[in-house]
Amino acid sequence: MVFLKFLLKINVFIGRKIMYLIAKYQAEEEVQEVVKSQKFDMRGMGDRIKNVWLHDQDVIDKRWDICKGCEFLTENNRCEQCGCFMKIKHRLATARCPVGKWEKEYKFIEGKKVNGTHTAT
Repeated sequence: MVFLKFLLKINVFIGRKIMYLIAKYQAEEEVQEVVKSQKFDMRGMGDRIKNVWLHDQDVIDKRWDICKGCEFLTENNRCEQCGCFMKIKHRLATARCPVGKWEKEYKFIEGKKVNGTHTAT
């Protein structure tokens, strides 16, 4: 009986090891497939993010002041109209207020290319 329990433990150990190796092999194949197809290219991500963040502190401050006085801002800084977290959204160059309160501050990028490819409309 002791010998059978020992064999069972070895069998379970080997089974777990085999399952781990199969999962690892499949994951490596999947990563290689994505890399080969170039669907996941992070090399230019830093530049893309820099183009989306606002760098004009006056605009950031104006937007946040508008948000703080808005009737749709919740206690956890979410907008009841769009559901966005406004502590982040007010810093994005292409973001718009769902009720149009930022239109004046948005005009400075309207029609310009943002993120290198998309034109803000």
